[in-house]
Amino acid sequence: MKGKIDPSKLKDLVFPFLGFRDNNVLVGPKVGEDAAVLDFDEFYLVISSDPVTGAKKNIGFYSVNVNANDIATMGAVPKYFLPVIMLKEGSDEEDVKTIMKEIDSACKALKISIIGGHSEITPNLKENIVSASILGVIKKNEGIIASSDAKTGDSIILTKGAGIEGTSILSNDFNDLLKNKIDKDIIENAKKYMKKLSVVKEALIARKYATAMHDPTEGGILGGIHELCDASEKGFFVDISKIIIGKETKMICEALEIDPLALIGSGALLITCPKKYSRTLIKELRENNIESSIIGEIREDKKDRNLRRVKQDEIWRFK
Repeated sequence: MKGKIDPSKLKDLVFPFLGFRDNNVLVGPKVGEDAAVLDFDEFYLVISSDPVTGAKKNIGFYSVNVNANDIATMGAVPKYFLPVIMLKEGSDEEDVKTIMKEIDSACKALKISIIGGHSEITPNLKENIVSASILGVIKKNEGIIASSDAKTGDSIILTKGAGIEGTSILSNDFNDLLKNKIDKDIIENAKKYMKKLSVVKEALIARKYATAMHDPTEGGILGGIHELCDASEKGFFVDISKIIIGKETKMICEALEIDPLALIGSGALLITCPKKYSRTLIKELRENNIESSIIGEIREDKKDRNLRRVKQDEIWRFK
């Protein structure tokens, strides 16, 4: 088994061991929450950490964006970044420079400052890894959007579509698996899915309507929906025919015989909001050139869920 530890096991393996309990911790560790929130006098400080372990190329770029997404889903603006770069034996100075140039470029695009970090040659690594922490801020009068606040009857909205990050990784890192199955133009277009990876823009648009938001990463759209509802202790009904799947994603997944709904999904944003605001939000997203669709609704009974829970992301079949 690879990837995330089974969420059901975290309550025994992780959550009993959380150190000193500080009263400034407004949102702490919980299945389905994207970030922690600390309460300061005039603002909230939002903090998250995430590694990039499923990709070989562009890991600096992925690291900035997947971490920034976690901050934005809480309704905050990502501001400060601390990368930890772990290099496999045999790496050279050019590898460090390449990763840092990617981090630098991605941070500049989102107006994020790099304020520290660490780098090392790490024994026994098969691939280079970037893990990072990121900090964001939000004014108290703007409020925090937590994954745990979805309400019964809310619409579930998905932006952009399923398997965006996975499509980018598979087309960039596993070209040999695809080149005899898919036209070169499709693979080249799939590589451009990297440009869709950030959800900061749509999260900041949605925060005035949303009850909850979540960044569906490992486990894809299926995993993300379950995580959001785990955090909110709710159920869901999702019409899978309403889930956007890009042409390139569909063709790659068919060629490799994998499920796009269970493919690592950074670049999409799950939003819950009252039904009366859902069409307005869809309209605002469209006006900002962000494709989205209403894919279902939140149900009261947390056991009332019509889609399977993913045990392992599809990306790990190729690692």
